[in-house]
Amino acid sequence: DFHRFRAKCPDKCKVLIRQGIPEFLRGSVWQKLALSRELLQKYEQMRSTITAPCEGDIVRDINRTFPKHMLYRDRQGLGQQQLLNVLRAYSVFNPEVGYCQGMGFICGVLLMYMREDDAFLMLISLLENYRMAGLFMPNLPLLNKYFFQLQRLLEMHMPQLYNHLAQQGVEPTMYASQWFMTVCIYNFPFSTVVRVWDIFLAEGVKIIFRMALALLKLNQEVLLSESFEQILQTLKQAPSRVESDTLIQVGLSIKLKNKTLKDIESEWLTTTTPGL
Repeated sequence: DFHRFRAKCPDKCKVLIRQGIPEFLRGSVWQKLALSRELLQKYEQMRSTITAPCEGDIVRDINRTFPKHMLYRDRQGLGQQQLLNVLRAYSVFNPEVGYCQGMGFICGVLLMYMREDDAFLMLISLLENYRMAGLFMPNLPLLNKYFFQLQRLLEMHMPQLYNHLAQQGVEPTMYASQWFMTVCIYNFPFSTVVRVWDIFLAEGVKIIFRMALALLKLNQEVLLSESFEQILQTLKQAPSRVESDTLIQVGLSIKLKNKTLKDIESEWLTTTTPGL
């Protein structure tokens, strides 16, 4: 039993997950990590609702989600229909969040590894248990916090690069949105995507900060010699130019404690909540 093994040997489980979950087990292990099957079985009820919020936006974006992947490239294919069904059902289930473009990429990856109803339950778990809903709600409250935390972490780990980016007027809002909103799906090689997701589901959001810092670290020398537009171009291309094992290894070597993120979050709260 996975949960018993994880409780009994947490360190061994962490090492195995960081090495990469075997492809044939990935879908079921992701569901166990996310505890998605613990949720109420609401999919058919949501799926059969006649009208859904944001349906027009969902339909419009379906063709843009993994357009080269064999599962999604056919407009009339099973993949696009499943993607529509899950995203539509979620918008009915949680109208406060509704639908945001980054959700399509997340759902698209889930459907590569599990059935339609399981992908729906995983999406609920991700937005609730992993608190990802704040990435997609109006004003993007969680994303703004992540930008603030990344900026502080960059200052701590790479002060010279932090100062250079500041001088050039480059902020995380300009390059890191998709890294956080899609959990390193958009523009990353698929071999990197699944490794990051293995760790994200087991350990939480820290891995995204580690990947962001790793990309900045690996490109630091080049970035220090560049100006505003060149920097943005380099960072846009960075995820697709680095080998998966290298990026994961560099990311995991960056020391990042939960307390550090918590302390920066407290600082962020004082800046966004006057008088706190």
